[in-house]
Amino acid sequence: MTPVKNLTALTATALLSACASLPKGAPPFTPDTSGTADKATVYLYRSSGFAGSGLAPNIEANGVPLADLPAGGYFVYHAAPGEVEFFARTEAKTSVTIDAKAGETYYIKGTISMGAFVGHPHLVLVSNETGAREIKECKQVPTTVPTSEQVAAAHLSKAQ
Repeated sequence: MTPVKNLTALTATALLSACASLPKGAPPFTPDTSGTADKATVYLYRSSGFAGSGLAPNIEANGVPLADLPAGGYFVYHAAPGEVEFFARTEAKTSVTIDAKAGETYYIKGTISMGAFVGHPHLVLVSNETGAREIKECKQVPTTVPTSEQVAAAHLSKAQ
């Protein structure tokens, strides 16, 4: 590769990474204490790493956008009991469905793999032991996540 191509590739990578990174000073992981006994607590997180670091796919619950998930970030969603499909998409779509139970905790891990033009997101439900261990390295995504009531209302209006 020529020096100009090397510089161009390095610049593009740096710009993409800056677009999808967490802001400086984002708070480190702390267990959520704002949940209520009538909801499930769902942690959605993505470990840091170079693969796909320039992407921050938007995570949706039942078709309603929740938040972007950059590398090294996490956010919490308080789900009403019942089936909830979480998904993310770029040129490919991934989803994981949970049967949320009130008072329970779930961890959904996001990763990015190589794609033809852009990385492919993947979501997987991991054990509470794995999730609790891995999320400790993440920082909170600065966003306001919709409530389960807002998601349900938006989902119903889309279905009509």
